[in-house]
Parts: sequence; C-alpha cells; structure tokens
Amino acid sequence: MVMEPVAGSQPLITDTVLIVGLAIIGVFILYLMLREVRIMKTSNRKIELELEKDKLKLLQQHAESKAFPFTRLSPEQTADIWSVEDENTNLETSIFAKEKLIGTRLSRLENFVKVRKLDNLIGKIQEEEKKVK
Repeated sequence: MVMEPVAGSQPLITDTVLIVGLAIIGVFILYLMLREVRIMKTSNRKIELELEKDKLKLLQQHAESKAFPFTRLSPEQTADIWSVEDENTNLETSIFAKEKLIGTRLSRLENFVKVRKLDNLIGKIQEEEKKVK
C-alpha cells in the first residue's frame, strides 16, 4: 500500500506561524541590540570614571610631592620663614596701596585735563558765537 498525499491536508507550518516566529526572533534580536547599546554606554561611563580617579590620584601625588616638609625644620628655621612671609605680606600691602594711589591720582589728573579742555572749547565756542552775532 502506497500512501498517496491527501489533497485536503493542511501544511504543518502555516504563514501565520511563520510570521509570528519571525516576529519573535525579530523582537529577540532587537532586545539583544538594545542590551548591547546599554552595556556599551555604561562601560564607557565606567571607563571615564576610572580615568577620573586615576587623574585625581596623580594630582594628589603631585600635590604631596610639592608639599614642604615642615616637620624636618627646626623651630628657628620655621620662625625665619614666617618672618620673611610676614615681610612679603607687608610689602605686597604697601605696593598695592601705592598702585591704588597712583591709579586714583592718574584718573584725577585725566579728569582735570578733560575739564580744562572742555572749558577751553566752551570759551572758543563763545568767542565764535560773539563774532557771528
């Protein structure tokens, strides 16, 4: 007995089953792509944070190397250092005061010159007006 195909039998996989299967596979692929993008973003941020930590460590090491070791100095040496720093502060204060005084005196002198020029211009204008009248 040979089995002959029956004309009325339906196929095992229909078009709708195939479309649903492809849609599920598509959603799964989309999920994987979005997951990879998220992982890439978080890993980039993580790398940036590690880089910032390394920079901070380098800056701290540099600051520590520049620090002056006062613990090795005797009290006389530190007293000399403080006296020189106080003298520098006093000099800077007097220099600032003198610069400020010079600046204000220069601006006063400029104002005197402007007033004199304006007075001269007004006088010349009055003379010209008298000549015209």
